Amino acid sequence: MPVSPEKLRIGVIGVGGHGTKHLDCFTACPHAELAAVCDVNEELVREQAERYKVASAHTDYREMLAEADVDAVAVVLPDHLHRDACEAAFDAGKHVLVEKPMATSVADAEAIVAAWKRAGTKLMVNWSNRWMPGFSLTKAALDAGELGEPLYIYARLNNTLRVPTKMLSWSGNTTLPHWLMCHRLDIARWYVGCEVTKVRAVSRSKVLKGMGIDTPDFYQATLEFESGAVGNFENCWVLPESMPWTVDSKFQLVCTNGYVNIDPLLPVHVMATPEGASYQTPLFANVLGKPQGFVYDALCHFVESVLDGREPLITGDDGLALTKALCAVVESAETGETIEL
Repeated sequence: MPVSPEKLRIGVIGVGGHGTKHLDCFTACPHAELAAVCDVNEELVREQAERYKVASAHTDYREMLAEADVDAVAVVLPDHLHRDACEAAFDAGKHVLVEKPMATSVADAEAIVAAWKRAGTKLMVNWSNRWMPGFSLTKAALDAGELGEPLYIYARLNNTLRVPTKMLSWSGNTTLPHWLMCHRLDIARWYVGCEVTKVRAVSRSKVLKGMGIDTPDFYQATLEFESGAVGNFENCWVLPESMPWTVDSKFQLVCTNGYVNIDPLLPVHVMATPEGASYQTPLFANVLGKPQGFVYDALCHFVESVLDGREPLITGDDGLALTKALCAVVESAETGETIEL
């Protein structure tokens, strides 16, 4: 079905950090209209409203939902704050795009899904890595039968120490499974086409704990799926800040009739100045004043799905299934027990 010529009026809840990318993308998306912004930081939300020429600016999302003329909202809040904003948006009859992870507890995820199904609107969880070419091309090859069945997945996704100590003020309120592992588990679940049945995980706390941040430095988890496929997932966020880039990623897929290796974040453009070095990948960049790449493509997909009246690629059901598995990883690491789902 072709995209409707009308525009989806969107309000963004949380306009600092990653919220700025949402503002950029929705401003550029041809079928979206950035209609309202909201953030508890009054100075920030006023600055963003002026920068993006948005007349409706709020410091309370309930006020925004009641007063602003929006069809949908993007919830771009810290991981542990998604539930209340999503429930309020659904109660107001809005479509919702919520940043990953959908929630950090099964109870919160179940509450979001219940509110979504009561509302009868659209819900997409923004695991935008599905729009990275390497991952989407692999999915197409799997669907075409070119690789056979997935047998084993190795997925590493790490951050430097800058992320939990400087980029996030709330890193003690989340864990690496929710912050990073969720990206690669979403890809793995997409590929194998079934749910996790068994989880064994370990974690250690030393570096961040010594800095007063109560969250583990790393997790290693072995997950088994209903199909018999096995995944080995690694995450840490205490790599040295001296590394040339913030994200360290590796993904390997072994199938009954093939193999795939994906290093999605290798830079193609590195620039050094006296102040430091920066890099760009083919996955996200601003090209001649317009955002490009997987984040932009994912947000536009949400807009087009709502306007076309179809379900987004990633729904609340996916979010709930992933939350259950991610919480099992945390539980296994804390208890030393194997968790069966």
